[in-house]
Amino acid sequence: MCGIFGYTGHNPAAPLLIGGLKLLEYRGYDSAGIAVLNGSKEISITRRAGGTDSVARLAAAIDELTPAGKVGIAHTRWATHGEVAERNAHPHRGHSGSVAIVHNGIVENYLHLKAELKEAGYKFLSDTDSEVIAHLVAREIDRGANLAAAVGNAMRQVEGAAAVVATSVAEPDKIVAARLGNAGGIVIGAADGAYMVASDIIALLPHTNTVCYLESGQVASITPDRCEITQLDGKAVKTVFVTSTRSADMAARGRFPHFMAKEIAEQPESVTAAMRQRVDLATGRIALPEFNLTPEQALAINRAVFIGMGTSLHAAMNGASALEALARIPAYAENASEFRYRNPVLDSHTLVVSVTQSGETADTLAAMELARDSGCLLVTAVEAEGTQATRLANVTLPVRCGQEIGVAATKTMTATMVTLSLMAARLASLRGNLSEQAEAKLAKALSSLPALTGIALERVEPIKKLADDLTAYSHLLYLGRGAQFPVAMEGALKMKEIAYIHAEGYAAGEMKHGVNALISKDMPTIAIAPRDAMFDKMVSNVNEVKSRGGRVIAVTTDGDDVMKSLADDVLYVPLAHTLFQPLLNIIPLQMLAYHTSVALGMNPDKPRNLAKTVTVE
Repeated sequence: MCGIFGYTGHNPAAPLLIGGLKLLEYRGYDSAGIAVLNGSKEISITRRAGGTDSVARLAAAIDELTPAGKVGIAHTRWATHGEVAERNAHPHRGHSGSVAIVHNGIVENYLHLKAELKEAGYKFLSDTDSEVIAHLVAREIDRGANLAAAVGNAMRQVEGAAAVVATSVAEPDKIVAARLGNAGGIVIGAADGAYMVASDIIALLPHTNTVCYLESGQVASITPDRCEITQLDGKAVKTVFVTSTRSADMAARGRFPHFMAKEIAEQPESVTAAMRQRVDLATGRIALPEFNLTPEQALAINRAVFIGMGTSLHAAMNGASALEALARIPAYAENASEFRYRNPVLDSHTLVVSVTQSGETADTLAAMELARDSGCLLVTAVEAEGTQATRLANVTLPVRCGQEIGVAATKTMTATMVTLSLMAARLASLRGNLSEQAEAKLAKALSSLPALTGIALERVEPIKKLADDLTAYSHLLYLGRGAQFPVAMEGALKMKEIAYIHAEGYAAGEMKHGVNALISKDMPTIAIAPRDAMFDKMVSNVNEVKSRGGRVIAVTTDGDDVMKSLADDVLYVPLAHTLFQPLLNIIPLQMLAYHTSVALGMNPDKPRNLAKTVTVE
């Protein structure tokens, strides 16, 4: 996840910018850079690319160059558009070099904007979507806007989620920060004679504990002695600074009361991270360079088995569904602890995909050893690289969402779903089952996924109210069909893990085969019912519950009125590509479990009797 740091004050900016980037290194990156506005009204930009030593090499370069100036912005980048190279590292200059910006997020409509700007004579020096924002800001300044208005107007032209910090030679003591949707946070720190901005409060705490958090749709105009916040259209917003009393642990959580809340909120960023250097949004191609199979190897696969435990099993179920749908390979998912003991039929034509966040889950590792010894092609999707799972596997697919502290997995689940979908698309392409047009459609759907995830996260108020209601119940039923069945399983698991409420995730088609006996006013049913091919079937299931006196909470997609007329409560999620709809449906269920846990006075980060990594049977 990219890092941002900015400074305006009365001290040399460059050392402070480097210090800020060093505190953000934990987020991971492949390039780094700073822009310093010096006294002669020039922007000096220094960038380094090529890996996780980029900040150290940048610091060495800065020591040698010693760029003068007391205003600057800095960035660590994980590549999404364009290769890892200095020309693609941030900051980026706008037209004529008078503006510099750093950016987190994805500009979904950058191809359209880029074509428009090129036609108007703007020259592009990078392969990134971010450079579009620099030119948009410069164009607005050329039209007479000040920097804050220029950034606000530029962001109004952008589709997607974005966090931006900019500086301009036209206003040499100012930096402007803006946030659109959920592409990572922007926190502003007020110190004596200086202001700073960062993507994480941990970078500000060495300097100040007086902070203000920028909300979506807001622009902050910052000089050494003043900070003014407006909406994108320039309408004033009350600026409220608070005093943080956070310890190091609390600082890592930012403004969130728990790590789980922070990690749920980070999912637009982690979904983006799972796509970086794997999806070319300009050409519509899905590369997945880690999955370096030949077409012959791909065609030799005649079936696939996905294995995992807990949340990883539910991600595996989703991955199996995606693989079968796209690559037309028979696929199923199984609990790793059962798989290893039942003497499965395996051979060199079997693809085995293990899913393990920690890379050290004992049952999953044992199942992987069985697959390896049987001559299977063994792939692992894992967050913790360099672990035992990566040493056993033929192919490692890092999910790249960053370390997850909360025991109940959230961002690792959704990042893994994206990663496995990319694998499914790549296999489909290698086997000749995915046309260029279909691949481009998937890539476009992926480009909108971070923003849609952010929209789903914003709909928290009805979830909080519902969570308060659910504290009165001891039993819950989660129903789903097809690709939504793993979503129901995951929603129930989260509620069990952190709120300690008995919850069952069930295939809705099985209701008449036993589960109907449980339905009553004392056991609410949460129905996962997006507008997909199974919607009419889910309508029938909801009617079954209602006819037996049960309370129904429906998770459905925007624009649906049927569930609104049937269910007692409805939680809406944005409509997405069929392959990615389950990911969005999981978001409200994560939040529902979290807020129910908090309402019950539990600590959702540390559920009783559970550990982050299960290293014994």
